[in-house]
This record gives sequence, structure tokens and C-alpha cells, in this order.
Amino acid sequence: MRKHFLSADFLSHGGELGQLMRERDWARTPLGPPEAWPEILKSTLRLVLTSNHPMFIWWGPHLIQFYNDAYRKTMGPERHPEALGGFGKECWGEIWDIIGPQIASVMDGGPATWHVDQLVPVTRHGRREDVWWTYGYSPIQGNAGVEGVLVVCNDITAEHLAKKNLERVNAQLKAEIEHRERLEQRLPSLFAQAPGFMAIMRGPKHVFEFVNAAYSKFAGGRRLIGLAVRDAFPEVEGQGYFELLDLVHSTGRPYLANNVLVVLQNPGSSDKTHTYIDFVYQPMLDGIGAVTGIFVEGFDATERYLAQQALTASQQRLQEGLDAARMTVWNWNVLTGQMTFSENAATVLGAVWGTIQEAWACVHPEDFERLDSARQAAMAECGEYRTEVRFIRPDDGNIVWTQLSGKVICDEGGNAVAIRGITLDISARKVAEEKLLEADRRKNEFLAMLAHELRNPLAPISSAAEVLNLMESTEPRITKTAQIIARQVDTMSNLIEELLDVARVTTGRVSLHEDTFDITEVISQSVEQATPSIKSRQHAFNVQVLLRPVQIVGDLKRLVQAITNLLQNAAKFTPDGGTIVLRAEELGQEIVISVADNGIGIEGYLLPHVFDLFTQAKRTSDRAQGGLGLGLALVKNLVELHGGRVAAESNGLGKGCNFTIFLPIHRAAGGGHLERSEIPRSVSPVRRLRLLVVDDNIDAANAMGMLLESAGHHVVIENDPTAALEQIRTGSFDACLLDIGMPELDGYEVARRIRAMRQGAGLTLVAVSGYGQQSDKDAAIAAGFDSYLVKPATLALLLRLLADV
Repeated sequence: MRKHFLSADFLSHGGELGQLMRERDWARTPLGPPEAWPEILKSTLRLVLTSNHPMFIWWGPHLIQFYNDAYRKTMGPERHPEALGGFGKECWGEIWDIIGPQIASVMDGGPATWHVDQLVPVTRHGRREDVWWTYGYSPIQGNAGVEGVLVVCNDITAEHLAKKNLERVNAQLKAEIEHRERLEQRLPSLFAQAPGFMAIMRGPKHVFEFVNAAYSKFAGGRRLIGLAVRDAFPEVEGQGYFELLDLVHSTGRPYLANNVLVVLQNPGSSDKTHTYIDFVYQPMLDGIGAVTGIFVEGFDATERYLAQQALTASQQRLQEGLDAARMTVWNWNVLTGQMTFSENAATVLGAVWGTIQEAWACVHPEDFERLDSARQAAMAECGEYRTEVRFIRPDDGNIVWTQLSGKVICDEGGNAVAIRGITLDISARKVAEEKLLEADRRKNEFLAMLAHELRNPLAPISSAAEVLNLMESTEPRITKTAQIIARQVDTMSNLIEELLDVARVTTGRVSLHEDTFDITEVISQSVEQATPSIKSRQHAFNVQVLLRPVQIVGDLKRLVQAITNLLQNAAKFTPDGGTIVLRAEELGQEIVISVADNGIGIEGYLLPHVFDLFTQAKRTSDRAQGGLGLGLALVKNLVELHGGRVAAESNGLGKGCNFTIFLPIHRAAGGGHLERSEIPRSVSPVRRLRLLVVDDNIDAANAMGMLLESAGHHVVIENDPTAALEQIRTGSFDACLLDIGMPELDGYEVARRIRAMRQGAGLTLVAVSGYGQQSDKDAAIAAGFDSYLVKPATLALLLRLLADV
């Protein structure tokens, strides 16, 4: 900024402030250039700038500010030099409620004022200070009346505080003198009434001259005055007290002891009292420093001693508990970073850290961010946090799994000042969890293998049944036999799926094969499947479908499974001859399907948990109802996977149940769903395909070949995967249906080799396997398969798949 140097005589003095006033561009302010200022302002400013006393001017309606170097020293760095030329109220807003009315009074024509030893707190040097001032406001009279205010002031804070301190010291001294006078008057009675025992013994034989009530009680009420201590307490001989009195009397040095046992015998009795005491033997000196007696003061510390012993025992038990639980407690001073630990920290964690940085350095790098995030969230809310953290022991490098819990301690302003916490060694639990996970993995592998082994024999049986079903036969028994076989294959397939659902539900791996269909199709199939169970118990079954055609999106088979489960559950838990009502209606954007019965009902305590895994009511000894407690949990899981929800109601035992499913409606037009009943008895493919079936199970391969041939396709069968590769290399096929679980070369490897051939680049590869987990399907797609079918695969599914080849 360009400086303006003015030749104004009235601004020619004043040190720093005079220089600043001369350099300021006053023409840009409401005052204008200094040459045009009123003479009274000029003369007053000359007075201010030449004075060594703190002086200040407020001028004009805006109370524009001027001050000298002496006043500048009282301001602090916060306002100077901005205050020069500034407006009063803007500069002194924090104290305007004090000085504003005083200034206004003078500006309005009131008399000059003088304020002595007044508190006017201001902010200076970065903090709010209580400052005492003696100051006067004087009007500056111009042509138009009072145009400004001149301030003459002194910061008398030091003098004020010194005066107040002197007054306080005088008051304290006076109070002390009065206290001593009262004490001298009351000392004898105070000694007599003191809760601690007191006594005065004179001479080298320690003759009792004075004892208070507490000492007399301590001595069992025996006569003491005028007796030497050895005569008064003969039973204390050998306990060391007499020798200590002799030592203090001979050396002139006091003796102090705590928690010392003294054994006294009750006067007139053989009973002995064991008491722990704190005491002082204080020598009493004459004018030349010679010991004339001993002042004894003490307290019965028995209760405290026993409490300390109990506390020590409790702490020992606590420490033993911490050691047994492998738990350490700690405290972190957030402000200093210092940490303190319980004594067993080195045993549990391998070190006792003094600072938080040292502790953090031993946190496993993969866990630090999670720990830090939980800690910061808790500190922001003055709350608590808990997380699992691995520590790398600094003593041996081993990893310790811990559960770390912390509670944030905040000050009155909500700022974290400390964290108290517990660190629990959970390494053994983690090992157990890993073993459980491994056991669960093996269980799932076993279930998958079991399903595979069960599906493999079902595949040729299913294919053979379908071949029989497609044959034109005049023999009714053949048709009936094929239908029986097909139904039993379906039953076995459903049992296998139910078995696998146990693992899927518990691990959350239930997958959906979505399609669009009418809800009435779900209800129809559910009723069909549940009717035999309902009829076998002779129940009255009422179906109320209050719906127009409504489309939903989901897995038809899974929704049928859910509703069938509810119907079969109602049939199972309703006494013979009961009533079951299936009701479906549209409410808003949802389909509401309910199954109500007048069966055994559900007790109130069990109702909130009926959809939990393995939840069952009390059973009769014959397990008449059966089940594993999975059915309702599976219903809930399946419905929620479809974006729906479930509910259960019951008025108690013997009053029936009502289970309700809520499903979202799909408003767009949907597709259909092909069922076994829709398969025509004779099937003609869109076009004849050349197919290669590869399966080491000869029966399965032959049965599938016959089934495909009955549909009009040309089929080549291979049981050896190596021979199958040669067939593809030398032949011409439209598609290959390939088993996965084969010896030497599994289906994944065969698929990869086929895709590596020139002849296999455009070949449709279909996996047909007894393995049905999602991981198996993902592995197949990664190996190059186009589709994946789980055995037994129906002709309908095969034809639907081959229609796009």
C-alpha cells in the first residue's frame, strides 16, 4: 500500500502512533484529510500525542478512535494498529455494555466522569483478562457542541490485585490469630475429646501425667495416672514398646509406626485383645533441649488394617482371575499418550508398553485400520468400542488374537481425555472357530458328495422312466410303472434338495433361479403337493384365492416349497379332523398368502422365535410331529430372498396358528414356467442335433442317450474322457453333454481341452453333474461350459437348453 506523508504540524509528535497517523490516508475515511479537521480535534490530538500518560479519543458520531503510545501499551496485539481510525463499537464490542452508556452520556452533553478501580475485562495477548482501570471521560467541545470524548486512563490491575492480596493476607492473619487464641482455650478439651488416643508421660520411667478418653478406652479403663508404663501395662513386656519409649527419651528423636500389633489383656480377665495401631512417640523438650517426657498420639487401625488385608486378598483373587482368563486391563491418557497396564500384560501380550505408540507398533498391520476407525468413532461420541485385533508379541514374534474393548472418558466439554480398556486373549477361541469352520467345510463337502452319489443313480432311473413315458405302449402297467418311477425320482430329488438346504440356510447360500409367473401357479402347485398330507389327517381344507392374475418374479420351485412347507406344517400340528384355510389376496403392492389352522397353537414365549433355526415346541415322547426345526426358518429365508417378509400369530396353546407371507407384485408382463406335466408324450425337436454324451457311469450315459434319441436327436455315447476328446477331434457335433466327476480327467479339464481345439471353439458344452453347489457351477463356467444341469436332468430341461443350439 502506498504511504501518505502529511505536513500537519499537530501530528508532528507522538512516536509510533504519530508516525502511523501521518502515514494513514485519512481522505478515505469519514474525517477527510487532516488539514480540514476541526481545530478542537487538532489541538486535542497534539495534547494526546505529546503526553506520556495513556490517552484516547473517540471522535464524531462513529466514535473514530485515536490514541497515543502510552495507551497502545495497554491494548495488547489483538487491536493495534487496526483500532487506529476504527469505529468504537466495532473495536470494543466485548465491553461495549460497560463503556458504551458512559460514552453516550458524555456525547449527549452530560458531565465529565471519573471511574476509580473499575473492572473492565478485555481480551489481550490471546486470552480474556480481568483488568481494573481508573479512567475519566471528558467532553471535547466543538462549534456544534460535544463532538468527541477524551479518555485519560490508568491500568491499575497490578495495584488492585496487590491491594486485594494484602487485604486477603491481613484477613487470613487475623483469622489465624483468632484461631490460635480459640485453640489455646480449647486445647485441653480437644485433647480430651480427640478420637485418637493421647497421653503424656514424664521422666525416664514414663509416668502417665495425662491420658484422654480414647486412651483410657484403649487401655480397657484401667488406672493410669501416676503409674509408670511398665507397671500400667505389664502384659506388653516383650512386645518392644517399652524399649521404643526408652530410645525416644534417650535420643530425643521421634518414632512413627503404622499397622503395628499390640496384645493387651483385659483387666480382671484372662481374655486378650489383638489391636493394630498407628502411633507417634514425640519427645517433649525443656528450654535447653533436654527431654522431659514423651507425648503419645495414636489411632486404633484394626478395621483399616483388616480392610487392607481383605482388599489385598481381593486384588490377589482379581489378578488370579485376570491371569486365568488371560485378560489385561489398561488405561490410556489421550492427552499425553501414556499407558498403564495390569501386572499380567507381559504374560498376555508379551510386553508392558508405556505409550500408545509402542502398543500400536505391535498391532498387526491388517487390523490397525479397523481398530483406529472403531476408536475414532467412539471418541467422537464419547462412547465405547469393541473389535478383534491381532498383536505381534515383541518377546517371541507369535501372533495373539485379542478382543479389545475401550470406554472413552470425556471432560465437561465433551473432549476425550482418557480411554479405559480390557484386552482379552481369544487365541484359543479363534483356534476353536477355525476348527468349527473346517468341520463345517467338511460337512458341506460331505453333503455335496452325498448328493452327488445319490443323484448319479437317480439320473439313469429318471431318464429311463421318461423314455418309458414317451413310448407308445398299449400296456397300462408300463405307463403306470413309468409314472411311479418318475414320482419317486421326484421325491428322492426333493429329499436331496431338502438335505442340502440345511447347509444352504445355515450359511446363507440359498440361490434363486428367477422367472416371471402368475402367483396362482405357485398356489396351485403348493396345494397339489400338500393335499396328500392334509387328506391323510382328514382335515377340512379351504382354499380362498381372491386374486386376479398377478405376476411375481422369483423362483417358482422355492416359493412352492415355502407355501407347501406351511401347509404341511399346519397338517402336522393340527389334530385329525381339524380345519386348514389357505387364503391369498392382493393388498396394495403385495400379495398376502396366509395359512391358518385350529391346531395346537404356539406358546407366547416361543412365538417371537418360531422362524429361528432349530426352534421347536416341547415334543411328546413319541416324537409324533417329527422334524428338525428347519422348516419355518427355511420359509423365512426363502421369502426374504424374494424381497418379502413373514409373520406368525397365535392366541396360545390349543388355539391354532396363522402364518402369513407377504410378496412384492411384479407389474410388468412376465414369462411362463415349464412343468413336467406340460411335456408332450411325443417330442419332436426343432431340428435334429448331433450330440456327444460323456459319462463314466454307463447306465447314466445310456439312459440319457436313449432319452435324447427318443426326442429325435443323433447321439454318440462315450464313457472314457480320452476317447471323447478323440471323437470331437475327428467328428462333428452340435453339442456335448459332459459329466464332471470322472476318473483321470474330470469334466473341467475335458472342457478346457475341448475349448483349446479348433473343433471345440463353437461347440455347445453342457455340464451334467451330481454336484449342485454354486461353486461347482461357477467352476464349470470358468472351465468353458455354456450351461450346467444338476442330475437328474429332465427331458424338458434338456430340450429347452438344446432349443438354442
